[in-house]
Amino acid sequence: MAKLIQSVTLSGALRRFFQVIRLEKKEVSAIYFYSILSGLIQLTLPLGIQAIINFAQAAAGSGRLPISIGILIALVLGGILVSGILQVNQMKIIEKIQQRLFTRYAFEFSFKIPRVDSSAINHHHLPELVNRFFETSTLQKSLSKFLLDIPMAIIQILFGLILLSFYNPTFIFLGLLLFVLLYLILYFTAKQGLVQSMAESDYKYKVAAWLQEVARAFKSFKISGMFNLHLKKTDSYLDGYLDAKTAHFKILTTQYWSLIVFKLLISAAMLIIGSVLLVNQQLNVGQFIAAEIVILLIINAVEKLILNLENAYDLLTGLEKISKITDQPVEPEGNIKFLPSVNGVDLAAHGIDFSYDEGHRVLKNIDFKISPGQKICIMGDAASGKSTLMELLTGYLKTFEGNLLVNNIPINNLDIDSYRRHIGVFYHEQDIFQASLLENICMGNGDVSAAKIMYLAEVIGLKEYINALPNGLNTVLEPTGKGLSTIISKKVLLLRTIVNQPSLLLLDEPFELAGAESSKNISDYLLTLKNITTVVITGYIPFAKKADMLIWMDHGKILHMGTPDDVFKKLNIA
Repeated sequence: MAKLIQSVTLSGALRRFFQVIRLEKKEVSAIYFYSILSGLIQLTLPLGIQAIINFAQAAAGSGRLPISIGILIALVLGGILVSGILQVNQMKIIEKIQQRLFTRYAFEFSFKIPRVDSSAINHHHLPELVNRFFETSTLQKSLSKFLLDIPMAIIQILFGLILLSFYNPTFIFLGLLLFVLLYLILYFTAKQGLVQSMAESDYKYKVAAWLQEVARAFKSFKISGMFNLHLKKTDSYLDGYLDAKTAHFKILTTQYWSLIVFKLLISAAMLIIGSVLLVNQQLNVGQFIAAEIVILLIINAVEKLILNLENAYDLLTGLEKISKITDQPVEPEGNIKFLPSVNGVDLAAHGIDFSYDEGHRVLKNIDFKISPGQKICIMGDAASGKSTLMELLTGYLKTFEGNLLVNNIPINNLDIDSYRRHIGVFYHEQDIFQASLLENICMGNGDVSAAKIMYLAEVIGLKEYINALPNGLNTVLEPTGKGLSTIISKKVLLLRTIVNQPSLLLLDEPFELAGAESSKNISDYLLTLKNITTVVITGYIPFAKKADMLIWMDHGKILHMGTPDDVFKKLNIA
């Protein structure tokens, strides 16, 4: 809890809220304008009633209803109608803001997720963090009350106190007392209320994340017997959630009790003072009734303010949660546009060291030179650093020591989007997503022809599968390739990698599970590619023997590098 208190402050949360509001400055200004008009019109109600009572008293005993009373009643009703129209206009503006809010965060998440710095989320599960997008629904609901009820309540309090001060200066003192009491309630409870709201929200997402894990691995839990690990961990997370929820509710009840005491004190003071002023003839009956109506409006406005504190907590907490994604640092990149050469890509590494965590080096003093168009095979035992080296070449991992050059330019100086536009990457962390087969292959590139897709599908052994589908390339695939065999999924991902005819191919185990015939076809295709630098991690010997250079890695180091014949001879591999 101490860590949580340090991580969120009321001032910081309010600053984030005003940043959002600043984007809707025009609409919010219109809401406040309508609130002021509506507040003024609503305060004409007690004045109108006062005037009606005064005219009625004057006409008492005459047996006739003065025309002026009818006019006053019509004006009061007209004021109520106009106030309602203004509130409807406010609702329309709020609806517009809510739609824009959802749209803005949807695009911001979609834009930000692929660009998040990988080192910043090493210890987070990104899909779980993205669950915070559902806070947009909370923001939409809370913001409407925040922008509609709170401004209206504040304006009613201010104008009501100003109006009362015209009746008698004594009410000015009560107005100051009102603001002091409100300040004290907020000062002693608001910060702790926000902290407890954050704690409650944290545990809520922990519960949701665990349920997602259970759903993702439901077959594992299904066959694990009756040990009930899923229930035990759910129970432990729920304990934390319920404790935080109870603590937050205690803050709210403290605020509500403060409201009750506040209402009692203010009501008693106002009624006593009003009665004394009436008895002393410093107020007439009409003024007394009007003053009491104004007092009731003020008390209701204060009550509305206090009751909306929970919505305020939800709003501020929601903004903090959404910032878990929107405030993530983007991956650093340079500003040099990548310009592929006609012969392929030149790669060079000098003294590369890399660690995921401090103290454990995954790559150690890596040196190599790959000429444009060369076909390179990287081999080695498991955990030798092959895949990590591949991720460095993609620009995914940034924090390394040494120099990694692409066409003689340090990779971190390149505009990363322009670089990745000209490379094809196949490695284990890629996946199928819910979209058509065509979209999974082309990734939005509309320049790829169907003929080219089907030609390459035949090369990697996927053509028969596509032809057998009732909707062919328009077949919608399920998330993570659900329903597809592992072999078909890998072939779809491999087709995605090569279909754009990139200048650099980076492939991690493309022959795995491909089958003998498909492996041979893929190998032959890769070896015959001209003007495309190709780097392949594989244990597939037929490809390795025909590569231009073989790199053998062991425990993060390059143990051997040279022609396949020379390296295999050193390793005593036939």
